[in-house]
Amino acid sequence: MSLYTKLSDFPYFPDNPNFNIMAIRAHSMSNSGCTDVGEVFRALNGMNKVGDPDEWHNRWRDMADSVHFLAEKAEREDHLVTARKAYLRSSTYYRFATLFIKKDARALEMYKRHINDFAKFASLSDPMIERIQIPYESIQMAGWYMPPKKKKSARNPAYIYSTGQGGGCEVAFQTSPTEAVERGIGVLFFDAPGCGSTRIYHHVYGSPEFEKPFKAAMDYLTSRPDIDPNNVGVAGSDFGAYNAVRAAVFDKRVKCCGLITACYDALVDLYDYGQEEHRESFASFFGESDPQKIREKLKLFTLKGIANKLTVPLLILHAEETVNYPIEPAYRLMEDARGPKELRVINSDHNTGVRRMEVLCGLADWFSDQLK
Repeated sequence: MSLYTKLSDFPYFPDNPNFNIMAIRAHSMSNSGCTDVGEVFRALNGMNKVGDPDEWHNRWRDMADSVHFLAEKAEREDHLVTARKAYLRSSTYYRFATLFIKKDARALEMYKRHINDFAKFASLSDPMIERIQIPYESIQMAGWYMPPKKKKSARNPAYIYSTGQGGGCEVAFQTSPTEAVERGIGVLFFDAPGCGSTRIYHHVYGSPEFEKPFKAAMDYLTSRPDIDPNNVGVAGSDFGAYNAVRAAVFDKRVKCCGLITACYDALVDLYDYGQEEHRESFASFFGESDPQKIREKLKLFTLKGIANKLTVPLLILHAEETVNYPIEPAYRLMEDARGPKELRVINSDHNTGVRRMEVLCGLADWFSDQLK
């Protein structure tokens, strides 16, 4: 039995599931180098147990600033490995500083710092993580391509990590790409409509038809001379899992679909549950503040009548915890899917925080087996 199987067991915010899940996320992201356990402890220690948005913002902003200072100092001294690692952590902490505050000028400033430091981390990576622009309708969707560290051949397999709602695509970095590139698989993640820079700078908001921006991303990826166009999968988590299934159903170039936490019906599974800032993020995703209008729009975000057209291999890794997120979507998707399918139920909280490396490695290994 895991020590922190339920959110209520976690010691920081036992009466606030929203704050607690993000505290767990902060700890679990250390395995991808996005956070440091000691820095997370220093940021969280002594916080109001009820959860104060301004205190949360201030603590993470201050931690981000201090780690950013370390990154700049290391870069000036030509300690580029240290600089790279620190820029990734400061980028993560700036993003954490935006989580519970209003999406105003303060949040926009933190987002800009988050992106700037992620870009510095990417440029110092070896091999370099590429900043890409994907043509879509009248705009360019920003994204990143992570090339494999260990190449299998001149043309590599790859997968696209589907964006969630509201936030930027950079969060996908800690959801398996670091493991995939160790196994010879490239990973692309991008800001689809309603997300990140596409929402903030282009004012293009979300729609249920994720397969349309996904097609643009797939067109870009398969046009690259270093990509095997016959060996491309799709991944996603939470709302990104809904998007990933649509992509796998409607784009016949997708070879397989791997999910961490399934989503079958975004209204029921995410919005009505109301945890982990999903209601706030959907407001950003739609550019809409009226809850009733958001609910009406979300009625279209269901896999009913779509999941039964999924025929490619499917893997779902889903935690048994239901305080923050239900497990029922995984069972519904498994029932509907028509291709080879596997569900692994993890004895952990929703974020699989206490089994995180097991989950990330499991997903990456599965993709390595599928994309040969």
